Amino acid sequence: MQRAITRAALVLAVCLTPAAVFAQAAGSIPGTPAPGALAPHQQNGITYVNGGVGQEEQSAMRAQRSDYNLQLTFATNQTGAFRSDVQLDIADAKGGKLLSVANTGPMFFAKLPPGTYRINAAAEGKTFKRTVKIGERGAREMTLHWQNDSPDDPGPQE
Repeated sequence: MQRAITRAALVLAVCLTPAAVFAQAAGSIPGTPAPGALAPHQQNGITYVNGGVGQEEQSAMRAQRSDYNLQLTFATNQTGAFRSDVQLDIADAKGGKLLSVANTGPMFFAKLPPGTYRINAAAEGKTFKRTVKIGERGAREMTLHWQNDSPDDPGPQE
């Protein structure tokens, strides 16, 4: 009898293992990203997500958009050709670096506490320097265009 129970438990474990692996890959286990979602990352207590290469990733980024209060898009020119090779640095108002992420884009979303931040986005030897104020509610959206924008333009000041 004991042997029969042990065998049954072993068979059940073997049968359920592939189902658990499949469920995790499909994102149905709590705490795992949903299918097509891009996994968030953290640096210095700041949560961010980066991606948007291809239609599937763009859809996944847009689906997460409301979770983040800073939404950056990087493009080559005003026609909207995206770029994903941007070195992004975000510092607080005192100059303390919060995020430093290589190869960002074309979309980058972050959850920042309310405050004023300095954004440096560099590619092709051109660095954009922007100041952005994040409030208690709502999101700040910003698109940087490498061919038709001035790197010295500080962007909207609020």
